[in-house]
Amino acid sequence: MVCDLPGRPQQHRELTVYKLHALYRRLCDLLAPLVAWPFIGTALFSDRMNGEIAQSSILVSRIPFYFGERVRLLYYRRLLQAVGADVTIKYGSFFQYRRARVGRRVLVGHFNTMGEVDIGNDVLLGGNITVLSGLSQHSFEDPDKSIWDNPSAGRRMIRIGNDVWIGSNVTVGNDVGDRCVVAAGSVVVKPVSSRTVVGGNPARLLKSI
Repeated sequence: MVCDLPGRPQQHRELTVYKLHALYRRLCDLLAPLVAWPFIGTALFSDRMNGEIAQSSILVSRIPFYFGERVRLLYYRRLLQAVGADVTIKYGSFFQYRRARVGRRVLVGHFNTMGEVDIGNDVLLGGNITVLSGLSQHSFEDPDKSIWDNPSAGRRMIRIGNDVWIGSNVTVGNDVGDRCVVAAGSVVVKPVSSRTVVGGNPARLLKSI
């Protein structure tokens, strides 16, 4: 006679959950390309017409769960200049322009809006972050013209270095160096030097690392 040892039912349940989870992930990996490619085609057409992919990217950002993460990874690996290994782009986050680059081991949290940005390796981005494409996209120097009609310097690539943690609700309008922490709620308008912690509006040095 075989007697159940204490804890065996719990172990059996855990094994069942693990198998179901593994099956779900395999199904997501198989089905994600079928969903990603129509969005990729739409984005390529939009980019050819008006030079941006934001609208298709917003739709892709609203696909939930792990399945959505797989679709977004395939989508951006086809569209952006580069996307490294071990990249996760959470629900609600999207890239606006194809010039963007993403390094390896990068987590893009929920509801982030990413402009023209070059993200390094080992980067953690919290939620509700906006990365602007520079701070000179609009001008108001000519008083005889509306801001709409004033000349601008156009978009600029923002660089986020390696080994960086940016907290939630941050606006990034300038470069962030390597091994930096940007405190939650900050507004980055000046370049952030490497190996520093900054915070505030506008962001200022809090300490060196």
